[in-house]
Amino acid sequence: MGNVLLLKGANTKQVIEAVEEKVASLRKTLPQGVEIVPVYDQADLVDKAVATVTKALAEAAILIVIVLFLFLWDVRSALIVVCSIPLSMLIAVIMMRWFGLSANLQSLGGLAIGIGMMVDGSIVMVENIVRHLSEEDHAREPLVHRVLRAAQEVGQPIFFAVLIIIVVFLPLFTLEGVEGKLFGPMAFTVAFAMLGSLVVALTIVPVLCATVFRTTMREHDHFLIRWLKSGYRPLLRFALARRMTVVAIAVLTFVASLAVVPFLGTEFVPELDEGTMSIRVTMNPSISLDQSIEIGNALEKKLLKYPEVIYVFSGIGRAEIGGDPEPISNNELVVGLKPQAEWTTADNRGKLIEIFQKDLSEYPGILLNFSQPIATRVDELLSGVRAQLAIKLFGEDLEVLQEKGQEIEAVVKSVPGASDVQMEQISGEAQLVVTADREALARYGLNVAQVMDLVSTAIGGEAVTQVIEGQRRFDVYVRIAEAFRDSPQAIGNLWISNGETLRVPLSQVADIRIIQGPPTVSRENAQRRVVVQANVRGRDMGGFVEEAQQAIARTVDLPPGYYVTWGGQFENQQRAQATLTVVVPLSLAMIFLLLYISFGSIRNALLIILNVPLALIGGIFALAISGQYLSVPSSIGFIALFGVAVLNGVVMVSYFNKLMREGMPVVEAVAEGSMLRLRPVLMTATVASLGLIPLLLATGIGSEVQRPLATVVVGGLISSTLLTLLVLPALYTWFPIYVEPAESLEAIPEQTPAE
Repeated sequence: MGNVLLLKGANTKQVIEAVEEKVASLRKTLPQGVEIVPVYDQADLVDKAVATVTKALAEAAILIVIVLFLFLWDVRSALIVVCSIPLSMLIAVIMMRWFGLSANLQSLGGLAIGIGMMVDGSIVMVENIVRHLSEEDHAREPLVHRVLRAAQEVGQPIFFAVLIIIVVFLPLFTLEGVEGKLFGPMAFTVAFAMLGSLVVALTIVPVLCATVFRTTMREHDHFLIRWLKSGYRPLLRFALARRMTVVAIAVLTFVASLAVVPFLGTEFVPELDEGTMSIRVTMNPSISLDQSIEIGNALEKKLLKYPEVIYVFSGIGRAEIGGDPEPISNNELVVGLKPQAEWTTADNRGKLIEIFQKDLSEYPGILLNFSQPIATRVDELLSGVRAQLAIKLFGEDLEVLQEKGQEIEAVVKSVPGASDVQMEQISGEAQLVVTADREALARYGLNVAQVMDLVSTAIGGEAVTQVIEGQRRFDVYVRIAEAFRDSPQAIGNLWISNGETLRVPLSQVADIRIIQGPPTVSRENAQRRVVVQANVRGRDMGGFVEEAQQAIARTVDLPPGYYVTWGGQFENQQRAQATLTVVVPLSLAMIFLLLYISFGSIRNALLIILNVPLALIGGIFALAISGQYLSVPSSIGFIALFGVAVLNGVVMVSYFNKLMREGMPVVEAVAEGSMLRLRPVLMTATVASLGLIPLLLATGIGSEVQRPLATVVVGGLISSTLLTLLVLPALYTWFPIYVEPAESLEAIPEQTPAE
């Protein structure tokens, strides 16, 4: 069996296609009865993951088209806005190619996140142009001039709105390590898509409007908008009449959502279902090759009896000349599985692993670790072990390391959620130790080097000549027959000579015995260490580590100079959280600065920023209800949510200010502005959330990584939109120095004028 390794920076899909071409040409040269059969191909996983996101993108586009038509109720307006989606995507794809980004799960996921936000600028542009064309005061003015004036009026707000969305995603560019590799392409793609949408909204959309629209247009509310306004009107009247009550409810809800956070649990990234299982079998270090092969074949037969299994192949050890050597005591089984819908033995991956583990554990003396091929490699890159969590114990003495490592292993096994817990093997390998007796050697006129030369040649062999075959040369090794070296006694009977006439048995000048020693001595940063590895199933990584840390601190007494560190996915999770904790507030500060530049008012900027905690409420409760954990994808969901929430606040506050500049009293301006801005606010939120519904409901390969993000955005937009439409108007009437009396509440008309 051979492996094809991917060079750094190479594209998986392209390399696999090139390998397949070479394999096809090699098949023609093979002798009869010999064939090359691929057993594991990552291209299948790549294709399925990309197909999952591509399908979600197509479904999202269809939903957005339907929503736009329902809200705008004008085919021409809806089609112009819809055109911004493919055009923005085209610009994003061109920029992806310029920057060398491939179409993968994360980059396409960025398009899926941004698809709902791509139309925001176009919506604002089209709505403003329609409003200007419906004004009778300028009916005789040329169409192009009216469209140009309308476009100039909203050009700056659209620019700042898109810039805010891009700034919101800046924290993703600061992620390092694996999380940076995973989510960096997503950040670039979102930024490219939003830049594309800005170009389309400011250039192409006005041109299309000037081409498609008539000189005069009639703007009116259709049945859906009238129905929404009839429900919103009494709620708005209540919010303005009972401002203290509304704000108190919002604050209490926010506090309640924060109280839920400690119970959510945390993890790095949800496990991606690769459709394949990897089982690492660790056996006694002194096991023979024949025994290892026998156990491997037996395990393969056991697994093949399950209807869910398509194929099983195993690899015993790895050559020392490779970049990843392994002893013959390690066997890695790769199990190909049918789609989960066809399973009968178990209904999910966790239960199937439990069944496999129980069945395979019948063989005594083996340790099992269940994972997936790619996940295994990633875990090994993270921590040096092929498991999700690595608990590293550092110290000097190997015996102390073994003793304390076994104590830690026992403690970790007792923590709920622990699976595949095992300590790195640092003993149990049979080692032949030859200790020279220097006094005896001196009596016979011998030295230590002669003893070592004899043992090395007798057991390991020595190259004495070469065989030449064409252009190739092969060393010929000579060593003593196995019967004369298969035990310490046999080796002790070998004769050692001083080069003259003296010959004595090796046992007279050296002590020869077999001991149990360490297979390897692992070091990290020049310090000896032993690792206890574990996988976590059925609970969150953060909660598991916290409980395990407390249990180890309580029960394991480490000598001075010995200490424990925690690596693997937990280490990445902590690093990502630490980065986002610093960068996200800085990003919000930059947004505040942009809002201040745009509005020229600290009061307005503060009002809009208050939408952020309102958005948190729905995102947190959505995670809690769906049973998902706080992770890097869900954190990215909150980041995206902040952008849309701020955008809704801009729409509301900017219109309030416009009406007040026209001389309207504050409460009346808030009342009328809220009713008139209901449609754009609902459109922005609905399009953004429905654009992520396909990702939320997707079940294909790769959907696990995107689902927390979609859950947070959809849930957060529900709370943010609802509270923005009620809390923000109430707060706005508090901030001005002058406030209209309560009688001004009558300004909310029973029938709102058409927009």
